Amino acid sequence: MPTHALRSLFLMFVLASAALGQLPGNRTYFGEDIYVASGQQVHNATCVFCSVQVEGDLTGHVFVLFGSLNLSGRVEGGATVIGGNAVVDSQARVGGDTVVLGGNAVYETDESLSGSAYVMGGHLSHVQVAHGQETHPRISLSPLVAALAGVLALMLLSALLFAPRGRRRVVVNQSS
Repeated sequence: MPTHALRSLFLMFVLASAALGQLPGNRTYFGEDIYVASGQQVHNATCVFCSVQVEGDLTGHVFVLFGSLNLSGRVEGGATVIGGNAVVDSQARVGGDTVVLGGNAVYETDESLSGSAYVMGGHLSHVQVAHGQETHPRISLSPLVAALAGVLALMLLSALLFAPRGRRRVVVNQSS
């Protein structure tokens, strides 16, 4: 039964992404790479089982599922990569947060990432920060720590869902 629910959730996600991709300025592809050329402007980019390369401008967000993100342009919103890598070169800019789950994130300069950067299950490249300069959080969890956190979360969830629940006993006072 849980497998059926996960399949249904994944199908709803793909169909919703496809519907949003039909809006003007959005690109949503399944199994076909997305390329935004220099001088070109796209609103949102969603890619499932493919990669996204941005040399131009994205005015919204980029989402990649089981693929990679190569960025040398600009993304005003956030960037999310699940099951792949994110490479952000020194001229690129991400306006929002960058999240990579199950992959690596590499960026050349701290100015490339305006928001926070979170990597779980991979490596986040180290950037030297000048003394006294404030930066947004840059958090990386190794694959071992990520796997342990996932197992712990699964154990807690199963304990909550399948723990025996006590029954309340209602005592009725019968006075004669």
